[in-house]
Amino acid sequence: MTHEQQDLRDINVGRGTGFTVALFVRDRLALPVADDVPALVPRIAVEPLPGDEAVALADGWREWWDRLAEVPAGRDVRPASERLATVVDALADEARAWDEQMVRPNFFFSEADLPDGYVPEPIGDPDVAVVYDVELVPVGGAWHRDLGPHRLLVSVQTWEDPAVMDALLRPRIERLQSRAGAAPRTAPQVWHLTVDGQAFTVVDRPHDPGVYDFSWTNGPVEGYGFTIGTSTREPLGEDVMRREIRGFVEGYEP
Repeated sequence: MTHEQQDLRDINVGRGTGFTVALFVRDRLALPVADDVPALVPRIAVEPLPGDEAVALADGWREWWDRLAEVPAGRDVRPASERLATVVDALADEARAWDEQMVRPNFFFSEADLPDGYVPEPIGDPDVAVVYDVELVPVGGAWHRDLGPHRLLVSVQTWEDPAVMDALLRPRIERLQSRAGAAPRTAPQVWHLTVDGQAFTVVDRPHDPGVYDFSWTNGPVEGYGFTIGTSTREPLGEDVMRREIRGFVEGYEP
């Protein structure tokens, strides 16, 4: 059997672990919140809290969920509510382990997976770079939610259907590229930052506000680095850039 690589140019795909942890807490404790987001599958054991306590935690949960949607993809956020944070701390390790078992981003689809008559084609213009984040959550059924112009949360079932993902991604990528093509051409800003002895060059994308390319100039591999796009499209300050660099270096595995 041959395999065709799904077109993932300029698309970052990974687990939406922060969201999955939040949903794990919601489903485990039967919190009355976010009925518009399906339950995790397979269903997890439920240990409901008394009604008043569940309602109180639900308020903090919604604020936590909204905050997860505001920070860059892949970033964990601690709930502002101390009571909810204590509950999350008790469940987080179990939730993350469960997420790793249930969500395994697969970048290849076999021919047998493709619907009849479906022929994958490249998405968008390869000469116009945009950044787009897709995060996977193991909720039931076909489901997706836009978290911003550059970010999409999808169920595993949706991700595993290439025709559906094509229908979701193609107009979103092409819309971003059309905006980029119409934007005035200005020189990118460049920052040279050193964090704990590690040197990085950071370059923004004038045609794609809120997106930054980080290059590890004294790193182990030439040209190695990462790209982030803020969900709010707001500019990053140097303190935030340094925090992103520190987190990237600490998480690096040769």
